[in-house]
Amino acid sequence: MKIRQLEPPKKARIEIINMIDVIFFLLVFFMVTSASIIAMKGIKVSLPHASTAKTTDAKFITITLTKGQKLFVNGKATDSEKLSAQLSRDLIEHPDDVVVINADKDSNYGDVVNIMNISRKAGATKFAIAAITK
Repeated sequence: MKIRQLEPPKKARIEIINMIDVIFFLLVFFMVTSASIIAMKGIKVSLPHASTAKTTDAKFITITLTKGQKLFVNGKATDSEKLSAQLSRDLIEHPDDVVVINADKDSNYGDVVNIMNISRKAGATKFAIAAITK
């Protein structure tokens, strides 16, 4: 016996509106969590205040000297012996980069001068010292 169909069969559809909502939510979630992870891994330094400090858009290499005399280059731990070689590599690739010295306000002035000397020997010609504007 043959069964007749009154209507032609409907084509199957995939509803993607809900999937777009889920993907957008995941995108926002990962953007927010990645921003908070970056902020948490920063190196804590108490910068001095300066009333004439200016911000700049130049590309830079950041050398951080913490209160405990720990040295970091662009967030990676190093020591004064390796600093020259690391700066030389970075400055060969980007010779116009500005070397920003991000020293804690309680760090020794002689250590900052030593970092500047090592940087000059490595080929740095442009320097900036990080400070907080008032």
